[in-house]
Amino acid sequence: MTRLCWGVFFLVLLFLVIQVMPRALGQREGSKERLIDAEAEWIWQNPLPQGNTLQDFFFIDTNNGFAVGATGTILRTTDGGNNWDILASGTNYDLYGVSFADANTGTVVGNFGAILRTTDAGTSWIIQREGTSDVLYGVSFTDANNGTAVGSAGLILRTTDGGASWINQTSGTTNSLNDVVFTDANNGTSVGDNGTILRTSNGGANWVNQTSGTINILNGVSFTDLNTGTIVGSNSTILRTTDGGNNWFDQTSPIPSDLHDVSFTDINTGTAIGPVGLILRTTDGGSQWTVDFSGTFNILYDVSFVDANTGTVVGDLGTILRTTSSGPTPTPTPRATPAPRPRPTPRARPTS
Repeated sequence: MTRLCWGVFFLVLLFLVIQVMPRALGQREGSKERLIDAEAEWIWQNPLPQGNTLQDFFFIDTNNGFAVGATGTILRTTDGGNNWDILASGTNYDLYGVSFADANTGTVVGNFGAILRTTDAGTSWIIQREGTSDVLYGVSFTDANNGTAVGSAGLILRTTDGGASWINQTSGTTNSLNDVVFTDANNGTSVGDNGTILRTSNGGANWVNQTSGTINILNGVSFTDLNTGTIVGSNSTILRTTDGGNNWFDQTSPIPSDLHDVSFTDINTGTAIGPVGLILRTTDGGSQWTVDFSGTFNILYDVSFVDANTGTVVGDLGTILRTTSSGPTPTPTPRATPAPRPRPTPRARPTS
């Protein structure tokens, strides 16, 4: 707890140095020296008036993407995030994971076992499963038919028919599973509480426990190929493998903080995110991580890059940030096309 408090203090101090001191000293905004790598490159895309917490998102390409979050929130953009439409999901359950197999076919998972499916780019959603006592935190589809969802108490569900049926798979653990990613139809990795790492090489028919060397909560996982992957979690946890998870070794975060998600575009270039607007970047496979200030103190929950330059982060209170790594860009005026719905109090993901 003490380490996390110092981490929050460090980020607040960093914000004051970057944003307040230059003005206090009379320094002009245009001449402000960069104190943090790429500080000016994260652009606010929060689609006001949507203020619900966003837990996950999926970009199909640089223009088309979907974000999901509290009380059934589903957002869609077709212009790289300049505009976001609020879609009618048909549920008020909190949604935690989204995966699209192509521009039209996607699946969303969430609280009370909810699984939603669209085949028309989000215009309509069919509820495939809901009303159970479990929570689904992550989902990954490798094509329109084959997908895996993971969640509370070691739950793993698998479909081979686009979600018409979901089959329970044996995970070998009762720990909550918080994320899942597949590099191809056969090879996938899931991570969760108490340092849990599970690996399948046969499409989920069998899952093998891997040794993480930690009991911390593991929140996010990213693989760039069959062998090279990175996991992040609580208490500054960063784990790296170059042999498909047979061995995981620790990497060092520059500040003490929980980390919520990670995204790599190649074996060297990656981004991790966490509370208080924390963004970490690496260009050497995680040997060194540097702080990339986001411009917000909101909690960040998910990050993904569609290529080496174009990335998006989502989080608390409807936060959406976007970077193209092309230098400073004027902040666009947020716009949205909302459907009538109440604005609830945002809620974060449950811890168990």
